[in-house]
Amino acid sequence: MKSLASINDKDIQIIKMALNDSISDMNTELKGKISDKKRSSLSDYKFKYTRVFEKLKQNSSLYALAASDLDIVAGGLNDAIELLEEHLMDEDLDDEEKEEIQNYKNDCARLIEILAS
Repeated sequence: MKSLASINDKDIQIIKMALNDSISDMNTELKGKISDKKRSSLSDYKFKYTRVFEKLKQNSSLYALAASDLDIVAGGLNDAIELLEEHLMDEDLDDEEKEEIQNYKNDCARLIEILAS
């Protein structure tokens, strides 16, 4: 079992990238035609993800985050995994791109496991 202490600078960059990818996807979805309930929910998550992303930009340590923020990080990583799975189904990707996406997805999953322990 690994702990938060095992999360290094590269892992923090992966977390920030996952949060940023999730925020970007939410921005795209918010521009589309969605129900008011879905819009409200997405806006709430976007606000939370953005807040945590900004905290990590200021202080690249998970120890600077509250326990509720760590839950938000896990949610952002999970959302990023879903996006990556969608991208992996793109038939235009070459083997190198697929491998890069799969490695990013594996890193996100590993970080979720660490946060869950």
